[in-house]
Amino acid sequence: MQLILPHAGIVLVIGPSNSGKSTLLKNMVEKKNILSSEIISSDVFRVLVSDIEFINLCDRQKDEEDNLTDEYNSISKEAFDVMDSAIEARCRLNKLTFVDATHLHCDGRKRYISLARKNNVQIVSIVLEIPEEKLLIRDRQRKNPRGERRIKEQYQIFKREKSLIIKEEYDSIHLVKETKNLEFIRLTNPIIKDIQQGIDVIGDIHGCYEELILMLEKLGYKKNETGLYIHPDGRKFVSIGDVMSRGPHSLKTMILFYEHVQMDLAYMIDSNHGWKIARWLDGRTVTLKHGDERVEEEFKVFEKESGAVKALELKHKLKEFFLSAPSHYVFMKNGIQSLICTHAGIKDDFIGKQSQAISDFCRFGDTDGFDETGKPVRKDWFISHNKSSLIVWGHDPKPRPLLVNNTINIDQGVVFGGALTVYRYPEEEFVSVKSKKDYSGSIDNPLERKSSQVYP
Repeated sequence: MQLILPHAGIVLVIGPSNSGKSTLLKNMVEKKNILSSEIISSDVFRVLVSDIEFINLCDRQKDEEDNLTDEYNSISKEAFDVMDSAIEARCRLNKLTFVDATHLHCDGRKRYISLARKNNVQIVSIVLEIPEEKLLIRDRQRKNPRGERRIKEQYQIFKREKSLIIKEEYDSIHLVKETKNLEFIRLTNPIIKDIQQGIDVIGDIHGCYEELILMLEKLGYKKNETGLYIHPDGRKFVSIGDVMSRGPHSLKTMILFYEHVQMDLAYMIDSNHGWKIARWLDGRTVTLKHGDERVEEEFKVFEKESGAVKALELKHKLKEFFLSAPSHYVFMKNGIQSLICTHAGIKDDFIGKQSQAISDFCRFGDTDGFDETGKPVRKDWFISHNKSSLIVWGHDPKPRPLLVNNTINIDQGVVFGGALTVYRYPEEEFVSVKSKKDYSGSIDNPLERKSSQVYP
C-alpha cells in the first residue's frame, strides 16, 4: 500500500492506544522517509510539561482512579496547548508535521483541520484499523500497560468515530489495516523551481501573439523544427498570467504556452482571465466579458476550420492546463528563495503555499469592493511586503515598470497600446517590445488614467 504524503501540512495518525502509531513513525524515521523533528507526540509533550512519564490507572480504588484521572486530564490539556503552538508554528513555516496522538474525539480532530485551513496547508489522516484483540495483546506486552478497560473504551470510541472521520474535511484519508508493507511517497513542493540557466518573466500578454514572438526573438529564443522556441543558453520563459482575452490571438498564445510548459521549456501562472477561461472550457456557467468573449469567438472559428472533434480535444487539453496552473512560483538561486512570480499580488505569509484563499488573492490582488463604475477598488498589497525576496507581478497596467517595496509590476498594457515587458533574472534587466496598436477597443484605457498614488 502506498501512502502519499504532502510536502507540508499536518498528518494525523489516528487510532486507539497500541495501534502502532509511534512504531510506524519510528520506522519511517529509520527508513529516512521523515525526520524525527517532524513528529509531535502527545506522550512526549506530557512529559515535557509535567515530568511524569506514566500514570498507572490499573487496579486502583475508585477515589484514587478519579483523582489520577483528573491529574492526567490536566497534564493532557497543558500538553496539547503547547503541542498546538508548535504545530501551528511549523504550519506557518510550511513544514510537515506528524501528530502522534489517539485523535479519538471529533473536537480535537476538527481543531487541527481548522489549524491547517487557517495556515493554508494540507491536512491528511492515517487511520490505523487494528482489531481489538490485537490491541489487548499488545497492551499486555507493554512496559506500562494502559489496562484492558481503557483499551476497550478507546476501541468502542474509535468504532463509533470512524464513520465521522471518513466524512471530515481532510485533503486525503488513508485507512490502514497493516503497517508492515506500507510504502511512503513524499511529494515535493511543485511551485518551488530553480532558476537554472536563468528565466525571462513576461508581463500580461492578453492575446498579443505577434508581440510575444517578437519578444522571444529579441531575448534570443530560436524556433526549432517542431515550432518550439528554445534559448541557446537553456533559459526558460515565465508567464505571470493573462496570456489570453482582449487581444487578437488568444488561442495561438494559449497553445504556445501549453506546448512549451509540457516540454518543460516555460512556466505559466494562474490569473483572473485564465481562471475564468478554464471554467468556461470546463462547461461551467460563466459570463464572458472584458475581452473573454473573444476567446469564445476564436474557438468558434477553430471549430469551423478544424472540426468539432479537434475543438473538443483542444478545449480539454487547455482546460486541464489552466486549471492546474499554480497561484505563484518561488524561484531559488543557489538554493535560496530569491524571486516570487505571481499575477495580481501575494501576501508574505502565502509564499510557497497553495490553497483556494491564496489562489483567489493571487488572481485578483487585494481588493476593497467596487467603485461607482463597477471596477474593483485595488488596495496596495505590496506596501506590506517585508521579506527580502523580490516579487514580480502584473494584472494592473502601469505605463512603465513600477518598482516599490521590493516588488515590480511588469504589466505595461501591451493590449492597450503600451508595451510587453520582460524582467530577466538573475540579470535584473528589463526588456520591452512596443505594442503594434491598441487592440482592446476600450474607451477607458488604464494607461491613460491619472493616478493620485505616490510611491517611494
